[in-house]
Amino acid sequence: MAFNSQRRERPDPADLDLADGTITRVAQQKKDLDRASIYIDDAFAFGLAVDLVIEAGLRKGVVLTAQQQRDLLVRQEVFAAKASALAGLSQRARTTDEVRQSLLRKGFTEAVVEDTVAAVERIGLVDDEAYAKAFVRDRFNGRGYGPARLRQDLMRKGVGRSVIDAALDELTEAEDLGEEARAQAAKKWRSLASEADPRKRQKKTLDFLVRRGFGFDTARAAVEAAAAGEASDEWGLS
Repeated sequence: MAFNSQRRERPDPADLDLADGTITRVAQQKKDLDRASIYIDDAFAFGLAVDLVIEAGLRKGVVLTAQQQRDLLVRQEVFAAKASALAGLSQRARTTDEVRQSLLRKGFTEAVVEDTVAAVERIGLVDDEAYAKAFVRDRFNGRGYGPARLRQDLMRKGVGRSVIDAALDELTEAEDLGEEARAQAAKKWRSLASEADPRKRQKKTLDFLVRRGFGFDTARAAVEAAAAGEASDEWGLS
């Protein structure tokens, strides 16, 4: 997994120097009503999500070993990571790797991150296959991107090769790539009407289509069609 220089540091519960003790106070935090402060032997020990406090049955008088405290803090990290992942997914759909990298940047340990990713996958909030298919359809129909550009963009998002292949196969079965390339070539060709050199005009249009992800042969045929279409218009043959 790639190292990210912008990664934040979060304390690892395994590295904390803790001692056995008795809970002497549990208090809801004023600045965050979803969290509670846990006091052990009259000293603040750590903060936990209120739901976790209730789930674990934490209250005054409960004795916690050092290992039990570490376990609670690990559960808190998982709870926080899931909350962070859900917040991101509520804004837009994301790939598995986008969720993973976001959590790693926030400093969660790899173990916590993988547990969180598995959890959101289990409940269907992250599905790379569905994401890739929707991404391909939306970018092709909405922006006119060709297969090569779509593949490149999905690879940047960490989608696996076989998943990308399946999504692109579905696109080529359902859509006429040549028709879309010809439509874009005609529009680009018209925008270059001030270009006096026809060879430069053809090259600029061809380069435009290739950048958008269309194969060279498809792009070349589209450029030829655009040039031929303009000639037909000029001679009144359309």
